[in-house]
Amino acid sequence: MKAKVFVDSLFEGYDDTAALADFKEELLGNLNAKIESFVKKGMDAETAFTKASAELGDVSALADELSQKKRTEVFEEVYMDIRKYMCPGRVACYVIFGVLALFGATAGAITFFATIGTGLDLSTSMTSFFAVIMPFTVSAIAGFTYLGLTQETSSLYPVSNKRAAWYTVAVTLISFGLFTMPLVYFGVKTGNELGVFVGADSFLDEAHAIVAIIAMMIPFVLPGIGLLVFLGLTEKDRQKPWAKNLHNKAVKEEMEMWNDPVMASRFGMFSGAIWIFAFGFFILFGFLIGFKFSWLVFIFATAVQLLVQALMIKNTKTEVKSQS
Repeated sequence: MKAKVFVDSLFEGYDDTAALADFKEELLGNLNAKIESFVKKGMDAETAFTKASAELGDVSALADELSQKKRTEVFEEVYMDIRKYMCPGRVACYVIFGVLALFGATAGAITFFATIGTGLDLSTSMTSFFAVIMPFTVSAIAGFTYLGLTQETSSLYPVSNKRAAWYTVAVTLISFGLFTMPLVYFGVKTGNELGVFVGADSFLDEAHAIVAIIAMMIPFVLPGIGLLVFLGLTEKDRQKPWAKNLHNKAVKEEMEMWNDPVMASRFGMFSGAIWIFAFGFFILFGFLIGFKFSWLVFIFATAVQLLVQALMIKNTKTEVKSQS
């Protein structure tokens, strides 16, 4: 009875779930087995309980003696189950906006190929395509933005409804402006090809069409970006305690790893070698195939450096784990 009270005290404040009940039952069996083992060695029950509970330690140490599968089940049920955060109404809203976006894309494609089939020029087809797809896609983007920000997840608390509405306004302005830009561009080109712009309006050639679409950034895209930046800079930390602790632990381990002189010097030598070879190949390929293509070696060098960094981190963590 005392062992059961002790195990229950270890999990005070945890949600009472079926998986957690199994976890505690397995833990209790483990503790009773230790107590029984000590009693058989001649200890009295009180001393055996004290020694067994001390050896079990905290919950994280206890978890190491239990199956990985059981720990995963507990963690997923307590933190990761989507049903804990996604009510049927919210799921329905996600489905509605997804269908809306799909309907817009389908209607736009139908319009595009239908106008192409009538022998109209490409500009007219593109104008029709963006005119049809824009309202549906922008509405879906706005809906997904609001739903995503107001939804609690396993690691994040939701944004308030008012703040989420401002985020939605910013994203809607940006997406509306971006969709309007090609619509204006192809609309102007269509007008030129059909001879709509004559006389005083004949200056609306392609160059002026580009100016027109850039001008669309002023009332829509730029204010949206400004609002988005403001909201991002004033956003509070929404991480839940367990996620914040996990993140801080990972950052601490990363800092300790890169502060190791051996690790830092090893990575520095690898990086130096990679970029020396990259510069050499840049010069070589520049003379062989032309400098307009040889710069691609720097992209490849960056990818190799990131790969080396990932491998070194993995090997270092493996070494630390094996030493502990």
